[in-house]
Amino acid sequence: MPGETVYLLTEIGEGPYIHEIGTRAHVLEDHGPVVVLHLYGSGAEIVTCPSDRVARAVERDARTRAPRPSAALRPATA
Repeated sequence: MPGETVYLLTEIGEGPYIHEIGTRAHVLEDHGPVVVLHLYGSGAEIVTCPSDRVARAVERDARTRAPRPSAALRPATA
């Protein structure tokens, strides 16, 4: 998992900042139950957190909503 992009599933309040749910991070090290992350954003910092509090970027993308069909695909009414 090192080198992978992940997203936070819970708030993390380590250090001087509180990082919100959905914050993007880069995995620096994976120690099984704990991962070392570089959190992106204006309050970028390096933190450790339980590995069950992050979601892989591909898992998060798979859970996004499918786009709605455009009006052109709806049946015409008489």
